[in-house]
Amino acid sequence: MQALNDDDLSHVINCTLAYKVWQFLITTHEGTSQVKMAKIDLLRSQYENFHMHDNESINDMITRFTKITNGLSSLGDKIDNDQRGLNIIRALPTSWKVKSTTLKKLNDKEEMDFMGLVKNLKAHEMERKDREERDTKKKKSIASNIRLPTMKI
Repeated sequence: MQALNDDDLSHVINCTLAYKVWQFLITTHEGTSQVKMAKIDLLRSQYENFHMHDNESINDMITRFTKITNGLSSLGDKIDNDQRGLNIIRALPTSWKVKSTTLKKLNDKEEMDFMGLVKNLKAHEMERKDREERDTKKKKSIASNIRLPTMKI
């Protein structure tokens, strides 16, 4: 079994010391310390300015958020679950204000499990969609039952 991809392998195939292979891999994948710090700064900025996009699902938002936090973690800048949870709550749009307020109060009382938060948000999203669909059907039903008076000429 091969542990390196073909590109990396072709670069290190002639290295005689494991240290040289390791140094190459660090420089290639992490970059120099200056590049590493720039990556951390960029990911930190994305983390701090994170918000849910319009028409984005909770699942898509969490996936995007996890890529950012995993990137920070892989560069040595770890974020604890409580902070991750608070950032997700802050990222919710204003249409989720009631839910985010409830979650903030819950978090004040006890440390929130991140996966529990995600499940809670997904369930709320499903309830919202169901409510919106019912409201849309109701409006269509009301509109189709309205009869305009006909005029005789």
